[in-house]
Amino acid sequence: MSDAGEARRLIAVAGAERRAGRLDAALGAQRAAAALLGANSRDTAYAHALRHVVDILVEAGRPDEATGLCAEATALYRVLPGADPLDVANAIRSAAMHALATGDRRAARLLWIEARERYAALDDRFACLTGKAGNPGVAEADAQLAALNP
Repeated sequence: MSDAGEARRLIAVAGAERRAGRLDAALGAQRAAAALLGANSRDTAYAHALRHVVDILVEAGRPDEATGLCAEATALYRVLPGADPLDVANAIRSAAMHALATGDRRAARLLWIEARERYAALDDRFACLTGKAGNPGVAEADAQLAALNP
């Protein structure tokens, strides 16, 4: 199996383990996938794998371990040509959640503002994806921003 194929397999395992609440197993598989993908290039697949490592660490209550990975994934998404705008918005969302988990409310607020703007630009895409009016990315960002207001 190619490295890319093995990475896809590991990502599927990580997702199943995460859904089952086995975060340590999910983290191990996701980290292994990111390592395989990052060994060959710094592309959107690698950035996506890193973002999920960050999300799992935050979910596991270990956000401090994710700080460097979060910065790397966000920076990659911002500069990679052809990055899917929804993936970029999701990466900014992930960074906002990470900032909240580390107690950096100021950074979280700024990131949620950016995520909201990016999600708002995708209204038509969300309508196609969900078959409904409304934009769940904007709704989540609005709720998070309201919670961050003093």
